[in-house]
Amino acid sequence: MATAFDMEEDNPLLTLERIVQTEGSLHEFMSEVDLTNLGSDVVQDYQRDCTSREDWAKIVREALKSAAQETKGDAKNYPFQNASDVKYPLLTIAATEFNARAYPAIVKGDETIQVKVVGSDKGKPVMEQTPFGPVPKTQMQLNPETNEEEPLMMDGKPTPVWDIPPGFKSARAQRVKDYLNVVLNYRTVNWEGDTDALLYQLSIAGCGFRKQWWDNRKGQPCSAYVPALRLVAPMDAPDIETVPRLTEEIPEQYPYLIERKMKSGQYRRVDLMPTGDDEQEPRVLLEQHRYIDMDGDGYDEPYIVTVDLETSEVLAIIAAFDAGTIKMGPDGVTDIEKTVFYTKYDFLPHPEGKFYGIGLGHLLAQLGGVIDTTINLMIDAGHAQVAGGGFISSGLRLQGNGQSNTLRWRPGEFKVVSASAGALRDAIFERTVPQPSPIMMSLLQLILGAAKDVAAIKDVTSGDASNNGQVGTTLALIEQGLQVFTAIYKRVYRSLKAEFKVLYDNIAKYGGEATAIDYANIVDDLAADFAKDFATDDMDIRPVS
Repeated sequence: MATAFDMEEDNPLLTLERIVQTEGSLHEFMSEVDLTNLGSDVVQDYQRDCTSREDWAKIVREALKSAAQETKGDAKNYPFQNASDVKYPLLTIAATEFNARAYPAIVKGDETIQVKVVGSDKGKPVMEQTPFGPVPKTQMQLNPETNEEEPLMMDGKPTPVWDIPPGFKSARAQRVKDYLNVVLNYRTVNWEGDTDALLYQLSIAGCGFRKQWWDNRKGQPCSAYVPALRLVAPMDAPDIETVPRLTEEIPEQYPYLIERKMKSGQYRRVDLMPTGDDEQEPRVLLEQHRYIDMDGDGYDEPYIVTVDLETSEVLAIIAAFDAGTIKMGPDGVTDIEKTVFYTKYDFLPHPEGKFYGIGLGHLLAQLGGVIDTTINLMIDAGHAQVAGGGFISSGLRLQGNGQSNTLRWRPGEFKVVSASAGALRDAIFERTVPQPSPIMMSLLQLILGAAKDVAAIKDVTSGDASNNGQVGTTLALIEQGLQVFTAIYKRVYRSLKAEFKVLYDNIAKYGGEATAIDYANIVDDLAADFAKDFATDDMDIRPVS
């Protein structure tokens, strides 16, 4: 792929640094033919990845409809027209209960982020060389009686001169924690609302993503919840760190918004033909994180390519790496660390090690189908028994008083017909309908019990248990019933830890003078030093959930 970069620079590192420093889209440095091929590759790879995860995605789509109690719209015609089509709200109950427990347990007020001190916080004294080896340097004070300097004593021991005073890490951690919580809870738009939606859909779909980026216009970090159905990856990819590409579907992009970005230079100027009669009908854009050899050195670098799905036109190309992450060897580039934008949340890891996790929608799909079928069969049997029906001999004539051969009754109504009572008894045969089987009811209870075990819905945890048990026994049952939830919470906390690290790194990497001033004003501490407190090259403190 020939570009303007490889024609002007012979030094690979200088070429990559120029790519990173280029403001706006990099599409101007590619030929029209290469842009056409790139757009086609993006759409084809996206469609290939959609196909690889189609089985997983189909279950998720059906599960989301089932949890929302949506009907299919078409009347059920088996075992007869307009037969019962009840959906037992098992998945709705399970997802609502998980969300009700997880949301308040994970988002506790405005102290969402904690900062952990790594290693000892006892301080580091200044060392000085003596004939006996290096020893801590001691603070000296002037004795007014002898007018001589002597060691400053504290609790009967000499006070050392501190290079790093005791408690320095804890004080730094407290400042960083306060600032991160302000940014997350009061400045990141709808972070808590997105977390609520994430926890609800996570239990159904089994997977969800949080996208984080730095907004240069606002000068602050931003985040958004991305449902798993809208972020497409190869199903066989082992994890989000090594996945070769990620494609985010960006729906409902109105043409006038795209036109504004074209005028501002953010998007490439192309003609996008309307997809329908309405010229302002929203379009679907693909934002694909993939590898491209932009500089022609034989090493693929990470980029973000935005493409219109309908036309495969490339709208923008942005570098997804920083110059400081480029590693060089004797033969050129050996490694480039891609910028992290997405944090992956799993409800349960896929049993086969696939990319997307699984949720209650997958676990309850078959059991839910059996439960719905059994309930509808019992309703249909009761309906048939109440409605009745049978056979009437063709020789019986019921016409009279304006009536036809078909008679329908309202409760308490009698019909006058011309036939005699004996003729009616001999000519009408009522069909018999079996009553709902008690075995079917027992089977339904068995399947419901198994489904509740899978969904971890227990009477004792939902408040429906008997109140005759002892307090200690009930508490033990509650604790045991919540073990499944506890394991899932740990996975969520693990992902939150990764998300908060990205937030910390983004502030450290992109926060400039304005952020440093804002940091000092928020923490209101004379010891606050933005550059030192947000230094990512040490391991003194780590943000955790």
